[in-house]
Amino acid sequence: MHGGSKPTRRVILDLIRHGEPEGGVKYRGSLDEPLSETGWQQLRATCARARQAGASWQAVVASPLLRCHNFAQEIAVQQQLPLTVVPDLREICFGEIEGMRPADAWAKYPELLTNLWQAPELHTPPGGEPFGDFIVRVDHALRGVINDHIDQHILLVVHGGVIRASLTACFGFTPRATFCVDVPYAGMTRIRAYVHDDGHMEFSLAFINGFTDH
Repeated sequence: MHGGSKPTRRVILDLIRHGEPEGGVKYRGSLDEPLSETGWQQLRATCARARQAGASWQAVVASPLLRCHNFAQEIAVQQQLPLTVVPDLREICFGEIEGMRPADAWAKYPELLTNLWQAPELHTPPGGEPFGDFIVRVDHALRGVINDHIDQHILLVVHGGVIRASLTACFGFTPRATFCVDVPYAGMTRIRAYVHDDGHMEFSLAFINGFTDH
């Protein structure tokens, strides 16, 4: 334990990936497309199961992109919870491959995508955001959320990339290892943050992809 002392405060973070967006499967990144009707159903189902299992959120935090923000707004109104939009919880920007279908992207950039899969922190699509920079901004954003919601249970409506970056920031997963973690639409990952008086944080991973059957 840090400094031989026990942490005095705890925050529970439920990070849920957005549901299926309109437009089908593509490298979406920072493209701002809304949820499909299936996506809405996926998110509502996961959150209903989480509440049935005892989740009792006290605030909602969201990426500003529509596929996250729209549902976050709905559940915040339904549950009468405060909603905070955090710009740095937006998805990574894929640069020139944004909007491309996977088959088209692999046909045009086979070497880049092979390298990106093997070592994402070392390879960046043209015009894209370096994965290392992405991890830093997500880490900073998460710590800000934690400090703003001490002793609360928070629902964060975010992206698959943000959840993967959180595993690196909180637990030291290598970027390559996070790419091996399946993060389905509306999958929920629970992280517990333990905060010491000096601001130092420790984390435990409760589960990945809970409360989803798709």
